[in-house]
Amino acid sequence: METAARRRLGDIFVERGLITDEQLKEALFKQCETGAKLGEVLVDLGFVDRVALAGVIGEQWDDLRVTRGERKAPEPEPMRDLHELTQLEVLKQALVERDRRIAQQDATISALLAQLGGAAA
Repeated sequence: METAARRRLGDIFVERGLITDEQLKEALFKQCETGAKLGEVLVDLGFVDRVALAGVIGEQWDDLRVTRGERKAPEPEPMRDLHELTQLEVLKQALVERDRRIAQQDATISALLAQLGGAAA
């Protein structure tokens, strides 16, 4: 396994078994075409959801902090760490809420389509 400083987002997804090597290659190709962030490309392609993306970003963040400690870097200010953690938690919660709303909308659309299909028959 690579050191934390060198672990890339796509590698973490593959290591966790959330995507295959082929899916990563497809997403990287699409990323080169669009210039979008890899995580957004993975979500857009439907390979992962935003909750999984937030989890992997959190893992990548944690790895980075551990690496800083291994290099004997100066300890960050406690309030700054708390602020970073709070921002990450807010982001995770916002993504969970967004996915919940999307799932609700999908269910509503499916129900409406089913009604239309029944009315047409």
